[in-house]
Amino acid sequence: MLKLNLKIAFRNIWKYKATNTIKLFGLVVGLSTVIVLISYVMYELSYDRENPNADRVYRIHLIDKAENTERSSSPLGFAQVLMENIPEIEHASRLQANPLEINVGRNEFPVELNMANLSYFDIFGIKIVQGNKSALSLPNTIAISEKLAKIFFPNKSAIGQFVTVKHPVPQQIVAVMQDLPEASHFKGNVFANIKEEEPFKWYGYRLSSEYILLKKGASIETVEQKLRSLSKQYQVPEHYRVKFMPVTKIHLYSHTDTEIETNSDVKYIYIFCTMAFFILFIALINFINLTVSASLKRGKEIGIKKVMGASVKQLRVQFLSESYIYFVVATFLAMVISYDLVPMFSDKLGIAIDLKTVFNIKSMLAVSALIILSGFLAGFYPAIILSRLMPVKTLKGNVNTSTSSFSLKKSLIVIQFAVSAFLIVCTLVIYSQLNFISNKKLGFDKDHVLMAESKKGFWQGYDDKYESFKNDLLRYKGIESISLSTFNLGESYREVSEWTDKKDSTKTVQTAMIFSDFDFIKTLNLELVKGRIFSNQYGVDRAKYSSSPEKGQSKEALEKSQLSRPIILNQTAETELKLAGQLNKTLNLPGLKGTIIGVVKDFNGMSLHSKVTPMALYVEPNSNAGHTYIKIDPLEIKSVKRAIETVWRKYFTIPAPEFSFLDDHLEKLYLEEMRLGSVFISFAGIAIILCCIGLFGMVYFDLEQRTKEIAVRKILGASAKDLLALLNSGFVKMIIIANIIVWPFAYYLIKEWLNGFYYRIELSYQPFLVGLLICLTLTILTVSIQAIKTLKKSPVDALKYE
Repeated sequence: MLKLNLKIAFRNIWKYKATNTIKLFGLVVGLSTVIVLISYVMYELSYDRENPNADRVYRIHLIDKAENTERSSSPLGFAQVLMENIPEIEHASRLQANPLEINVGRNEFPVELNMANLSYFDIFGIKIVQGNKSALSLPNTIAISEKLAKIFFPNKSAIGQFVTVKHPVPQQIVAVMQDLPEASHFKGNVFANIKEEEPFKWYGYRLSSEYILLKKGASIETVEQKLRSLSKQYQVPEHYRVKFMPVTKIHLYSHTDTEIETNSDVKYIYIFCTMAFFILFIALINFINLTVSASLKRGKEIGIKKVMGASVKQLRVQFLSESYIYFVVATFLAMVISYDLVPMFSDKLGIAIDLKTVFNIKSMLAVSALIILSGFLAGFYPAIILSRLMPVKTLKGNVNTSTSSFSLKKSLIVIQFAVSAFLIVCTLVIYSQLNFISNKKLGFDKDHVLMAESKKGFWQGYDDKYESFKNDLLRYKGIESISLSTFNLGESYREVSEWTDKKDSTKTVQTAMIFSDFDFIKTLNLELVKGRIFSNQYGVDRAKYSSSPEKGQSKEALEKSQLSRPIILNQTAETELKLAGQLNKTLNLPGLKGTIIGVVKDFNGMSLHSKVTPMALYVEPNSNAGHTYIKIDPLEIKSVKRAIETVWRKYFTIPAPEFSFLDDHLEKLYLEEMRLGSVFISFAGIAIILCCIGLFGMVYFDLEQRTKEIAVRKILGASAKDLLALLNSGFVKMIIIANIIVWPFAYYLIKEWLNGFYYRIELSYQPFLVGLLICLTLTILTVSIQAIKTLKKSPVDALKYE
């Protein structure tokens, strides 16, 4: 019997090639898209899970209850204090990640340096494959990854070799460690040991990413309970709450301003899982509707089989077996296609999805389950409908299905249109928000500004040459201004001062501190609202200021000097500190001392996800660290880069830093949103195309069934315009109903996504109406193109049909 069913199935597939090609194409597109989306979800969920101790590793976070903010860092040495006082903690370490260059002979390589204590290897489960971990306790020693060892020393052992990292003192490689997994919330291929020498303190502290590893069997709840008793002993401020973030949740659930690497968001997991479900759902609906419509042509076959004694069960098995043939073939093709699509997809997102995580035994079992379930769902409904057809009616050519089945068919079409409308609206809003981010005025001139990062201590010993270098460079055509500042636009302010409000002890005040030379405001074209900017003409601006007393200087003289130091605030700082209209006012706050000489318009140098923070600008002409910004003429880019290289070699022996455009640097802040947005739009487009394919098939069969009706109407005088309106009316009604149903859900979900941006577009009725118009246009075009072909046929030929 099975052999006969398969023979009939293949015969029918070959007989109706056009119809079955549409069905198979829709399934292949749907399943391959689902596989690609699921591969992304599996990759995101795998972050930090290759660590054998993953379930026992936590990062210490600080939550400011007064400001409702969270940091992924804590005071330096806090984890060590916890380990010494709480026996449930086995290991503790801080982690400082720094991108830098390493010199091997005459060659320079970019690397990621991780600085921590030796517990780093136990906490993150990193094995030493060559050398000795204990040797890392010696000064000027490092460990490198297996991959770097092969690059640096391809024909010999890396152990005992010397390289130069960060400073001229050679570093000896004493260990080779296994490579960190790609799916890790931090990157690192070089390790250096840090000895914890700075005492732990809650006031005047330095922040650091700190991790703990619990002993086996210990619970984090016990640690939290014991921490409460230590809070008074170590003077933990009342407005702070310590939070232990599981390392496996960092990538998807942690979004603080002090992350080591930019994290993803669990909401994207939900979005892409929903997208995968929608696409698979649309593909199944297409398959069901097309199968039912196409199989109505087989009414006589069903009637004869019933007359010859075929049971309902046998007929259902036949149609289910046909369904499974489609799904087995479609799944095989989808796996082959997705094998090439997954690497392309991961490249577009800037991630490295390992094909082994997608095409393994577990995945194959999941795919098998998908085939069985989807094939059953897609084949069960048509099998029931078609097996119920009465032989007497089908042999007479009357194969119309019941009203209830027709209603279910219409319901499926409405759901399909609703999904399409939802995706179109989401696509329009996402595109608008991403376009808004790209074009929003930030309050400073980001165009035609070159930026070069100078690492800490980079200018040490070159301060006298920097001014000469700057003045020499300014003589070249195309270079308009140069500035050095501690503010790394888009990354960090470097220094943030914080103190408790005297009037309200539960409230903390934070101000970003920006130190720069005289030309920072000019280079970025910041707008001065009131007062004056820093100028070399004023002695108070040129003066040198210190945070600690110099030799022979009294505390009173130091404080007087600090209070006279000129400050320029932004508008937010002026408002927060309630200093409106108070130019030349002296500030003597715990974290902010000086005299206000001006106020600049708010400028957003950080992510648009958060609002502009209060800022205080200080002039520091002789700074020894910072980021170089060079304003250039866009027509002289090539000559400017040549000039920088020429002048650099004239003054410095070390290699010149890499320069990139500031606007490109700032776009990286939204790289994840841009990538995921473009991917969402692409997959939404695929879902909409699938809907159109399904609609095309449905219209084709609907017109075939109504061939005689259309012919009679034409003979009775109906015009082509009237017939087109009639044929479109049913689908237009379903589209309007589908849009009205989906709008509330779309509005809520889109609003939630937009709330993740402090600066965002206003959600209006326009995307909903545009989405409706797009749905109507696509549907009317699809129906009309098919209908025109039918209307061109002679009514005489149609009425002679059979």
